[in-house]
Amino acid sequence: ARFVVDYGRPLARGRTLLGNVISYDRVWRTGANAATQFTTSAPIRLGGLMVPAGTYTLWTVPHRGGVDLVVNRQTGQWGTEYNRAQDLGRAPMEAESVDTPVDKFTISIEPSGARHGTLVMSWGTFRWTAPVVVQ
Repeated sequence: ARFVVDYGRPLARGRTLLGNVISYDRVWRTGANAATQFTTSAPIRLGGLMVPAGTYTLWTVPHRGGVDLVVNRQTGQWGTEYNRAQDLGRAPMEAESVDTPVDKFTISIEPSGARHGTLVMSWGTFRWTAPVVVQ
């Protein structure tokens, strides 16, 4: 499978991110500027959510006790134009703190085998992850 993620990369610049720059319990554009687009060439299971091959937007909803990943069918919109009616679904992500802060928001997919990997979002002191399994 081939994955492409197109996203804006805001800088932390020492700011408090969660609960300040990124509000709790509200949909976040998961980056800056345009909505973060995610394309997969094959059907996958992302954080337990079945995602057919295609292009989607990724959003997140941080909570004090974790974070939800939102996969949305609408594409090409600005990051403030979230339409819940277009959601493919939501899945919980693992949330952890890191010792060394990441200044530039980063999304990556870390492979862990021929059909498995991890979607990783890092910024400031948070690191959010969700398993990826190619179907």
